[in-house]
Amino acid sequence: MGDNDQVTTEQRERSGRREQNKAENRTALLKAARAVFAEMGFGAASVRDIVRRTDLASGTFYNYFKDKDEIFEAVVGELTGELLKRHNNGRAKATTAEEFFRRHYAVYFDFIVEDAELLALGQKNFTAIRTLLDKPDVRALALALNDDIRAAIAQGVLPNVDVSYLAAAMAGIAFEISIVMVARDPVDPAGAAEFATRLMMGGLDRLPRR
Repeated sequence: MGDNDQVTTEQRERSGRREQNKAENRTALLKAARAVFAEMGFGAASVRDIVRRTDLASGTFYNYFKDKDEIFEAVVGELTGELLKRHNNGRAKATTAEEFFRRHYAVYFDFIVEDAELLALGQKNFTAIRTLLDKPDVRALALALNDDIRAAIAQGVLPNVDVSYLAAAMAGIAFEISIVMVARDPVDPAGAAEFATRLMMGGLDRLPRR
């Protein structure tokens, strides 16, 4: 192997390590931010609070995120990605309308309560999360719901109703019920999913057909 080959290999290894470090730093910051937002809430938390939870120098934060808003958006975006995966294995596979609704709500409510930190994040940051609903990552949830409703209508699982209205109603019910649900003790995701499902089923036959 010639000198040039050696240099190229070393450069590749250095570059690979650099990329790995960058990924690890970003992950560490996101993990710290999630913990800080869960404990303090978005309003009270600062970039300094987040960096203190890591081994990173304070200036390192700004290599990855512009400000507190951007890292909060990234934290919520990560959670959105996980929710999308679960919906693909949930309502997208439903064979009846009731199963479609129940799986939609169960995925959402169970996800919020399965992890104490995530539950705390929800309890302390609903207002901040609400402001992100039109951001691309979070918007992906609404787009996926629209697609799943269209597919369910095409398969005869749901009646041919207004897709956008139904998606908005389902998303709104999920979000607003979750705010009440996480404030209760004990938190009851099964009860919340049952309530939302029965509400949808009770109104479904009365919706205008297209």
